Amino acid sequence: MENDFHSFRKQIAQVNRQKQDNGALLDYDEAIEIIQGELKEKLGTAMEVNQQTSSKKDEIVIKDKEYLRRKKSTYRQLLTEIIFSKNIRVRGYDGEKTNDFLEEMVGEFAGYSVLENAFADPEISDIYVIDWKTIYVEKGGTNVKYQKTFRSPKHFKDTLERFMREAGKEINLGDKKIVDFELYQDRGCATSPSVSPRDYSLTLRKHAEDHITREQLIGWNVLTEQISDFLGMLIVGECNIIYAGLTGSGKTTTIRALLDHYVTKANKRMLVCEDTQELFPKNDHTLELVSVKSDDKAQAVPLGKLIITALRLKPKYIVVGEVRGEEAEAAVEGMETGHSTIFTMHGGNPWNIVNRLVTKYLMAMPTLGIDVVERIIGSAVDYVAIQDNIPGVGRKITSICEVNYDFTNKRVDIKTIFRYDFRKKDFVLEGKISQDKVDKMLRRGIPLEELEKWMEKPEELAKTA
Repeated sequence: MENDFHSFRKQIAQVNRQKQDNGALLDYDEAIEIIQGELKEKLGTAMEVNQQTSSKKDEIVIKDKEYLRRKKSTYRQLLTEIIFSKNIRVRGYDGEKTNDFLEEMVGEFAGYSVLENAFADPEISDIYVIDWKTIYVEKGGTNVKYQKTFRSPKHFKDTLERFMREAGKEINLGDKKIVDFELYQDRGCATSPSVSPRDYSLTLRKHAEDHITREQLIGWNVLTEQISDFLGMLIVGECNIIYAGLTGSGKTTTIRALLDHYVTKANKRMLVCEDTQELFPKNDHTLELVSVKSDDKAQAVPLGKLIITALRLKPKYIVVGEVRGEEAEAAVEGMETGHSTIFTMHGGNPWNIVNRLVTKYLMAMPTLGIDVVERIIGSAVDYVAIQDNIPGVGRKITSICEVNYDFTNKRVDIKTIFRYDFRKKDFVLEGKISQDKVDKMLRRGIPLEELEKWMEKPEELAKTA
């Protein structure tokens, strides 16, 4: 049966070559069949030459956006030679439209296939492939149907498998049913029909190559200059901060901009620990660590282990991309040992964040009681900031809260410092920072005159005593 199939494929290829030799117009799929064969031959020859001449066989290739540009450039040269030297003419792309076909082939074999336009559009942040013929994108915060589809279920499957190979992953109906991956610095998740019966599915979160800056965030009114100064003081003062929000709220973009600005200004050593690289800090002296997933525990390097390793490398800051599970215990350990620890979490309000952190901590330390864990977390965390993406309003920091532990009443205490007032449509300074936080930042070198405007005055303290 398999021999019959290969024989049939050969017959088709022969017919296509005869059409090509006669200068006849080819169907789109016929043209791709020919190009694919020619491309395999050229790439095979190029790989043999590279293996013979390269002296850097163990060199690690960073597959970022620059790598993608170089790859597309190489494929563009190869495809140009194939299309024009082999006189490949395609129905609907003849004459002046040949270059359009060439660019589509570059995307097909080296880029994002039919998703090229989505990746080229800066307003599109997320791509959702529900099945081969149903694609949606999030554009300007709104889900809209994408104008293109894959040509067939097989075309989608082949493209998805190419993405997986480029990311060093595999997807199948067996043990690789759900796959998280990184593709050219963008984060993705794919599922096989074992768990999404309708078809393979693909979700991609785009990340801008050029970092959004603190100044841009202020210009867009995500935060004000005053709030930026306050958060900058907390960062330079080496406080422990959880920057939280729901999916799509822009929390990673904002904390990255703040770290780029204020850690660079402070000129202090920072270590970044992530499951999937998203922060890409601008500081030259920052060391980035990425977890390694493996079914073999001896080969795996979980996020929690990275954080413990970071503690030994004399950092001033330990930044964790996102805390989701047992690594919460290691992150809080970093806070307790005096290292400024900053991480993101999913959650909609400060109490939700504290409750989730307690739960995640208990996953790693189940023998401890909840009361003990609440005391540890209430004493370790300094501030929780929440960012939201509000329909009709946009992305805003909706609250910044101070976290303390009340040893008298034996409970976590949360006090709002800033909040976004929806009636006034403005940010409001609602509270002042406690003396414990002031003392901590004084010990980290923040001048008293910079802290005074945020401090509770003696008369205010007397009223609350």
